Amino acid sequence: MLTKRCVLVFLLGLVSFAQPASPNSEFEKQFQAAQTAFADAKYPQAMDAFKKASKLQEGCARCSIGIGYSYLRVGDANGAQKSADKALSLASSDVDRAIAHDLKGSAFFKVSELDKKSASKAEAEFREAARLAPTVASFHLNLARSLMKQARDDEAVQELNQCLALNPSVPMADLAKKYLANPKRGRGELAPDFHLTTLHGDQVASQELAGRTVVLDFWATWCPPCRASVPELKDLTKKYPGRLVLISVSADRDDNSWREFVAKHDMTWHQYRDSDHQILDLFGVHAFPTYLVIDGDGLIQQRIVGMNPRETIVHRLKAYLATVPELASK
Repeated sequence: MLTKRCVLVFLLGLVSFAQPASPNSEFEKQFQAAQTAFADAKYPQAMDAFKKASKLQEGCARCSIGIGYSYLRVGDANGAQKSADKALSLASSDVDRAIAHDLKGSAFFKVSELDKKSASKAEAEFREAARLAPTVASFHLNLARSLMKQARDDEAVQELNQCLALNPSVPMADLAKKYLANPKRGRGELAPDFHLTTLHGDQVASQELAGRTVVLDFWATWCPPCRASVPELKDLTKKYPGRLVLISVSADRDDNSWREFVAKHDMTWHQYRDSDHQILDLFGVHAFPTYLVIDGDGLIQQRIVGMNPRETIVHRLKAYLATVPELASK
């Protein structure tokens, strides 16, 4: 699966090759610590280390880029945009300018669902990144995504083919091929690929769920609203037998507490404990409970977060599922 984490490592590598090696050993130490923290999904720590490294260097483009991607991972698109602008002011080569434009485009793209004008702003940034560094496959992929968001599929297909012609990594190539097969997927938020092994040893892979409606339930035993939702989730499995795939992803650290709770409450659907938070990070989940509804084309159609004093979160989920034609009784 293609994640921002692996993209960042690749992009920062491009920047580091584009800049002379720093004689400041403390700078290199802080920068390495920042990269490690980012790879471990410790984004606040990564941000802090990138900032310390930047201060030691009296400003550096790759530090600002690292700060920007850290902001993106915690959901702060505005912070990412500002970091991209800072990186552009410090950039000394076309490569690091391209990466900064790609970062700024990613920040605009993140808010494009709420602000329709942001899709065209993202396009302009991605286009400039691809112009400055035309051999970087990810820039063409991102440009294609911004074009699909604007229903300009013919142009998007050209960029997707350009991405594939550059022999990208397997995850990136697979994603480009998914969009080529159905560019309409680019209108919404395409769910990332995932694979997990459930409590009972079943293998669940997103590729095998194509054509089915999937609900991801992000929860924890220490979350009162999550615990209260269990009876309603049971009702969902009974209401849509064989037509709805329900997967509960727990953020619990304590394996025994999780297993005991699941057994005690007879939670017979797919159960997975995300001990290293890879799935939570992959889907950008930071609050509990959170429900994601993924349609048969792999698009995230609904993201329901937190509580509403007037209705339970599962009630909101039920209301949406009632509108899905594929779940209608036959």
